[in-house]
Amino acid sequence: MGGIESGAAGFSTAIRCTGVHRGALECTGIYARAARGIWPRKTAEHWAAAAGVKTRIARYWLAGARAVSDAGKLALIRELQ
Repeated sequence: MGGIESGAAGFSTAIRCTGVHRGALECTGIYARAARGIWPRKTAEHWAAAAGVKTRIARYWLAGARAVSDAGKLALIRELQ
């Protein structure tokens, strides 16, 4: 696990690197809002079915814990057409 250590006055803060580009997680919120707009109830279940992934993955997307895959993005696009 990589990390960056910084500290002042004897305090240390570790920042973990996740391997996901910082901008990717910022964009995830846009997709999550779109998904909630398309499927206001049981969003994760509907998004997972449309993208062909497990519900757990869609929950990670909605929480912003993982970047949305291409399949997830395409599922949103298909629903908007």
